[in-house]
Amino acid sequence: MVSYDLGAIRLSHVHDGCGAIDGSRVFYPASQEEWSPGLAPDPVGFMLNAYQPLLISEGAQHTLVDTGFGEENPRRKRSMFESLQQVGVHPDEIARVIITHAHGDHISGNTITHGRSLRPTFPHAEYIVQEREIAAMREADDESWRTRFQPLVERGQLRTIDGSIQISESLACLLTPGHTVGHQCVLVSSEGQQALFLGALALSFKNLEHPGWGASWAWSREANEENRCKVAEWAVDNDAILILYHDPRRAWFRLGRADDGYRAMPLEM
Repeated sequence: MVSYDLGAIRLSHVHDGCGAIDGSRVFYPASQEEWSPGLAPDPVGFMLNAYQPLLISEGAQHTLVDTGFGEENPRRKRSMFESLQQVGVHPDEIARVIITHAHGDHISGNTITHGRSLRPTFPHAEYIVQEREIAAMREADDESWRTRFQPLVERGQLRTIDGSIQISESLACLLTPGHTVGHQCVLVSSEGQQALFLGALALSFKNLEHPGWGASWAWSREANEENRCKVAEWAVDNDAILILYHDPRRAWFRLGRADDGYRAMPLEM
C-alpha cells in the first residue's frame, strides 16, 4: 500500500489487482522498440497493467476516485476491499466517490450484489461523474449504465457535473476529454501543494514523457494528446505530483523537461 501526505491530506493507492495489456496499443503509434525499454513486455508485447483507485483522506472525510473491478474480476490476487481494510477504512465511511470515466475497470466496483439486486457499494457516498459521460452511456443503452449507475440514481446517490468544477476547498474535477467523451482528472490541493490523479489520460509515465503516445482505443486520440500536452506543461510549471491508475512501476512522479519531451522523476515516498 503506497501512501503520501500532501500537506494535511493523505493520499493512498487502493490496489484492485493487476492484468496485462498490449503495450503497442497503450503507446500508439510508437513502435515496441521505442516504448519497451524499462517496461519488460513479454514476447508478444504485453506488459503489466495495474488497477489502482485513489483514496483521499482529509481526517475522517474519505473520497475514493474510481472503484476498480469490484465483483467483476474474482480471479485477481488483490481486491479494493482488502486494500481499504488495510488502511482501516470501511465502505460505509466513504463520503464521496469520483468517477474519472465509465470504463469497466474504473466503475465495476460502483455497485455490489445484494440478494437479487445491485446496491451502491458505498451506501453513504455521493458519486460524481461528468454528465456527458452518463449521456453517452444512456444513448448507447449501455449495460454498465443499468448495472453500475442506475442503482445509484434510484437511491439518490448520483451527482452529474458539467465541465471542470471545484468540489470542495481541496478537490476539483478537471474535464479532460479524449480517452472518453467525459473523462476527468481529479486535482488535490493542500498547503500550497498540488497532485493530479490522471485516471486514464495516461496509462504509463511514458505517456507523459511522450504525450504523442496514447491509447489506440481512445474516443478521440487528438483530444487525448492535446490534454496530455496541457497537463504535462501544467505539471512542470507547478511542480505538481502526477498519480497514475494503471502503472505498477512508476505511479507517482513529477515531470521535468527533456530534449525529446519530458522526463518522469520518481516521487520519494
